[in-house]
Order: sequence, then structure tokens, then C-alpha cells
Amino acid sequence: MNDSDPPGQDAVNEICESTLAIAHHMGRLFFNEGDSVLPSKFFILLTVSRGGPCMVTQIADRVGLSSSANTIAVNKLDKEGLLKRVKDKQDKRICWIEITPAGQSALAEMIAKRNLVFQNILDDFSDEHLTIFLRSLRVIQEKFTTGYTQHPLQMQSQSL
Repeated sequence: MNDSDPPGQDAVNEICESTLAIAHHMGRLFFNEGDSVLPSKFFILLTVSRGGPCMVTQIADRVGLSSSANTIAVNKLDKEGLLKRVKDKQDKRICWIEITPAGQSALAEMIAKRNLVFQNILDDFSDEHLTIFLRSLRVIQEKFTTGYTQHPLQMQSQSL
């Protein structure tokens, strides 16, 4: 840490490094080479499952993929039978993306795998530690959910 770093910067740096390492390990545990459902596809399936039928542009917005990357992923999931396209009954120009039973099954497997990994990791946490950890995660999640969308470079230029 140098003199210009704000108090707590060491902790922030360590949290950043830890969350990056956790994300890397989670990706390796959940998404093995050869799996048909990769992270972007998983998030698309999760989005459609939780939100109901969506248009491709809505999925891209919710998942955070570029329009072209999202279209490619949706096309692959459609081809694999995990999603399906359904024409709108009133406006034939609109195509809804729905999750199929096979998609729900693949998603359920991934969620079960994720839950088992976390159960094993958190198994030796005391109730007190779990409560503190969960409370902290909820605060961070709430900040992202309520619109923490300012780009870091914009934040940096405002503080100068």
C-alpha cells in the first residue's frame, strides 16, 4: 500500500483477489471441459427459467453479453434442445425464447452441483460465521442490484 491509498485499501485489494480466485475455482468446478453447458449458457438458461419467456435482446441485457455473443449462445442452446423459439401469436415478428424440459433438467443439475460444492465449502462454518457471511453477500448483491453500474474509470475521474 502506498501513501495515496485510502484506508482499508489492503482489505479491498485482498477481497478483489479472493473473489477472482473463487470465481476461477467455481468455474473449474462447475464447467468442465466437454460440458455442453458453459458459464454464459448457464446464465442464459437461468435467466429464461427464472424470468419466463424472453426476447433475445432481453436475455442479452440481463446476462450482460453482447448482442452477437448472446445470439450465438441462444442458437446453440436451441440446437441442443435446451431452449426453443416460439413465435408470438399476435405479432409474428416477435420470437420468444423459452426453456425446454431438457433445459430445465440441465439447469437443475448445474444448480445441484453448485449447491453441493457450497455445502461442502461452508460445512464447517459456525452459524455465526454463516450469518455474517450471508449478510455481507446480501449487502454487496444489493449494491449491484440497485444500480451500481458506474464504470470504475468514471468513478476515478470524479474523485480527482
